[in-house]
Amino acid sequence: MRNQPQHPWWRRRWLVGVVAVLALWCLSPAYADSMEEPTAAEEQIARSLFDQAIQRLGTSDSGQAATELVALADHHPHSTLAPEALFAAAQQYEESLAQPDRALELYQRLIKDYPESRLLRRAESRTAQLTVSLRSGAAPLVRFLTIVRNTPDNSPERALQLTALLREHPQFALADQATYLIFDGALRRNDPQVATLYRQLLDQFPKSDWTARGQQSFAEWQLGRGRLGAARTSYTQLAQRPEPLWQKAAIEGLHAVSLAERRRLLAALGGLILTSALLGIGVRRRKQLWPPPAEVAYYLPVGLFFVFVAALVQGATFARPLLVLVIGGVLLCWLSAAAARGQTGPRSLWFGALWRGGLALLLCYLAIERQGLWDLVLETLRNGPDQ
Repeated sequence: MRNQPQHPWWRRRWLVGVVAVLALWCLSPAYADSMEEPTAAEEQIARSLFDQAIQRLGTSDSGQAATELVALADHHPHSTLAPEALFAAAQQYEESLAQPDRALELYQRLIKDYPESRLLRRAESRTAQLTVSLRSGAAPLVRFLTIVRNTPDNSPERALQLTALLREHPQFALADQATYLIFDGALRRNDPQVATLYRQLLDQFPKSDWTARGQQSFAEWQLGRGRLGAARTSYTQLAQRPEPLWQKAAIEGLHAVSLAERRRLLAALGGLILTSALLGIGVRRRKQLWPPPAEVAYYLPVGLFFVFVAALVQGATFARPLLVLVIGGVLLCWLSAAAARGQTGPRSLWFGALWRGGLALLLCYLAIERQGLWDLVLETLRNGPDQ
């Protein structure tokens, strides 16, 4: 009988090792987890529990609902709703229950146990942010979130509470954001300390993204107040940042400053033309100025009435440009009537009407430009008036 060929000893041992490793892996929990799929009944149970908990989020039972969502992930880890439940519970702990450390644990669990979930990137983002925010502890972070949640953006109360928080916790992880919020509230209130708070933000956190936001907000505030030179300086400083987002914002801001400068130049030229034209008519037609035309007696009280209504409803935003239009319109109406009395012939009348129509348009342009209403006018033309 012929002898069977024998495998070398090293090959036999290699085969035995591979079989042993495969057997151990098949018996491991990881393998069992990978092979286990939820049944339709289990998935239906998980769906019912998930819906019931989600409906109670944002109510007085939010804490219990968050606990139930975590329990769902514990008892039905293979359900497609398990990562959804963990993420919803983490959000609740972070935003409503003032437990950011517990939220961080749940985000980390989602990342570890469900790397294929569609919520992975959002959980990673929140994990990174909370890891930084919790460096100085949970207590100051919870206090900060409570202040932000319970106080208006422009309230002095928010500024006082944030200032006290920074004084008591000088190493607070979100000190740059808190300082920005103090500065932003001062901007919204037109506080006299705006420049001081802005300099404080720049000096303490020169590389923070919150400082970049402050630079953009300060530049926009200056632009809105007509301080074009200061706005250009702020946008130029913002453009020096390496991040493309802030460079783009700076470029757009500098373009807005250039546009405002051109409008201001046109307004100055238009004002000069309008003033010269009205003075010229008044001097040349001084003998025809009296009596004033009947239109003035109608136009003046009606215009003043609209100014009064605008002041009551919208404050100075619309009252000032309307007052400019009323005063300028009365002068233009009066002087135009005086000029028309001295004109003879259809050609002269047509030319005078066109000239005075141009002056009326110029007056409207000046009223809009000098009061900074171009953005509002353009937005209204694009989207229609607010309902």
